Amino acid sequence: MAEQLVVDRLTKTFGGIVALNGVELAFSAGELIGLIGPNGSGKTTLLNIVSGYYTADRGQITYENQPIAGTSPHKLARIGIGRSFQVTKVFRRLTVMENMLVSGLSDWSETRSQASERATAILEDLKLTRLRDERASNLSGGQLKLLEFARIMMLQPKLLLLDEPFGGVHPELKRFMYDCIRKWNAAGITIILISHDMGSIFELCRRVVTLSYGDIICDGTPEETRADKGVLEAYLGEHHASA
Repeated sequence: MAEQLVVDRLTKTFGGIVALNGVELAFSAGELIGLIGPNGSGKTTLLNIVSGYYTADRGQITYENQPIAGTSPHKLARIGIGRSFQVTKVFRRLTVMENMLVSGLSDWSETRSQASERATAILEDLKLTRLRDERASNLSGGQLKLLEFARIMMLQPKLLLLDEPFGGVHPELKRFMYDCIRKWNAAGITIILISHDMGSIFELCRRVVTLSYGDIICDGTPEETRADKGVLEAYLGEHHASA
């Protein structure tokens, strides 16, 4: 498969803290990749740089053979890079449908009627139709996660960056979100998933990248990751890994 996203020697520091230390990664179109590591390992920093919210100190990012380092988030969204956040970001004073139209009409490439039609179909897929006229502020935490999913899909992404989408979500809703992610990936969307829920990573992803203190310490299958001594040490400490 062709390389869709290439991260080349990406470095980012915050004061004296090295968040990313010359990270090099390549992702092929259609992959579903888990990105794991202890707190502070650089996972969210990496997604923030790829999606344009942070600027790297050094290094390059190439998306579909075009350099994108330093490109603003809204321009990256227009070329197919979608992003969710650990803390759900929606317009809470707007209704569910109004939230959808903010995304759908962001580049004025379609009429309001066309955007409304697409939004209705996406809300139906995500079982949010009955809430279309409800203010986002009245939704539960799980419903807000689904609304964020729905808003991202209005952008018709080709690369989807999901940062802890299952945090605080009811197990039944989590299974539904799994199904959504599998469906999108089967349709050809590349997905990079951060989750501290190892069960979700190992169930959904065929490739797992592990970061620790800004360095890649493992890049392999779920089976290889589970057996890797460096991963065990990073999560449990050397004493536990050797026990």
